[in-house]
Amino acid sequence: MRFILISVSFLLLFCTSAFATKTALIYHSNYSDAHTNVKTQLEADGYTVTLSTTGTVDDNLINSYDVVWDMKYNNSIGSNGKTRYQNFVNAGGVLVLVGENNQNFSNNNQTIEAFIENKLGGTVGLSGNTDGCAYNCTNNNNSNTITTTNTDVTDSDYGSDVAVYPYGTYFTGDGTWVAKNGSGQVVWMRWSGNQLPSGYTGAAYITFDINQFESSFDKAKMANLISDTYENFLTVTNVTSTSTQTSTVTSDKAQTGNGVKLNVDGDGNTINIEQTGENNFLIGGNWSSDATITGNNNTLNVDQGNVTTSGNSGNNGIAMDITGNTNTVSISQGDYATDTGDHRIWFDLDGSTNTLNLSQRNDGTATSEHYMNLDLDSSSNVINLQQLNDGDKILFLDIDNGNNTVDINQSGSGEHFLDLKLGTGSYAHDVDISQTGTGDHAARVDLDGYSTDFDLLQQGSTDQDYNIDMTCGTANGCTLSTTQGN
Repeated sequence: MRFILISVSFLLLFCTSAFATKTALIYHSNYSDAHTNVKTQLEADGYTVTLSTTGTVDDNLINSYDVVWDMKYNNSIGSNGKTRYQNFVNAGGVLVLVGENNQNFSNNNQTIEAFIENKLGGTVGLSGNTDGCAYNCTNNNNSNTITTTNTDVTDSDYGSDVAVYPYGTYFTGDGTWVAKNGSGQVVWMRWSGNQLPSGYTGAAYITFDINQFESSFDKAKMANLISDTYENFLTVTNVTSTSTQTSTVTSDKAQTGNGVKLNVDGDGNTINIEQTGENNFLIGGNWSSDATITGNNNTLNVDQGNVTTSGNSGNNGIAMDITGNTNTVSISQGDYATDTGDHRIWFDLDGSTNTLNLSQRNDGTATSEHYMNLDLDSSSNVINLQQLNDGDKILFLDIDNGNNTVDINQSGSGEHFLDLKLGTGSYAHDVDISQTGTGDHAARVDLDGYSTDFDLLQQGSTDQDYNIDMTCGTANGCTLSTTQGN
């Protein structure tokens, strides 16, 4: 599931999702087997498909579906439907609107035209109808046949035998043409990217022939065209660790050792370290030198292992470089009996009034390889990070400057991943991220700009992905909220 709420005053906003849920909705009028053929292809592509004959567009599309096919060729979308479809495309959904020949269904076709023009800011000019052919007619390579597809949109040009377009409307518009008939007339078109209003991350397709999806006319290459409407668009984002990050994690997790190496220099530092159980160690930044705390009013508390219970513990770590000012750092890694977590934390914190609370745990029921890598430079950051039980939860955080408040909680038994950067300058951020559940969730976020209020929750048993790149430079600030899963 996916919910995206965008309320921003911005210079630039870009956010994308990899749509790991793969859910689709088909509105239809029970015309022949057109809708079931589309359903079959969606399911072959890994989508969970819902069929509906309702005449009202769902007001919760954003929270429920990645792809919506409106095949109610004989039903007007309605004003509420137009707004809901607009919000759906804005939030990153893929919408396919299917009309019919302009001779008998001009009113409904004009509703689709009005949606493109009034809600998405495009232009559409409905022209005449294709030459037409009798029911069960074959591909005869004229204006009732799709002969050409746009390789900028589709996987390839499918050649002269794509599908039959029995008797539908051809048209013009300022979108990207997807398919043309044998007479060179556009019968499929898409609006996406900069063809949509600023901040819109989805896509909208229009075509005007319901019969092209029937078994009587369907060709194998029509199935390819169906897949291209969403596959080439929804899979552009794949949020995973970079090769450099993967190499760093592998190298850091390979480090072993026992004992404490700590070098503290000056001012009112309070340091409490308690280590019990298995491979606990403190060393220097990037695992290459002694741990160092230098100057001013620093407070550091470290617990590693099961210091309050009995039993085995995990392979903990901590590598640290702290330099100056009023920093408060608390670290607690495995706190449960028989903890088997492969914990690692290392961070480099330079100056100012920072507060960090870090915690990684494991309940001992499964192998857990928690990992944190933090790089913070100056200013008044308040950061709370937890990764909790089971699953491979890897977190990278890079904050350069500003009065940032960040709260990240990756929990549940699923394997999660997060890479967050907030940017440079005297920027104020308020970020709250929680990834939970049994699904394997990911997120890569890069925020930059004055007042940012950002909230991301990915949850549930289905894997979720997200990628957000946001720049906001106005005094009124920005708000971005996303939710995936249930």
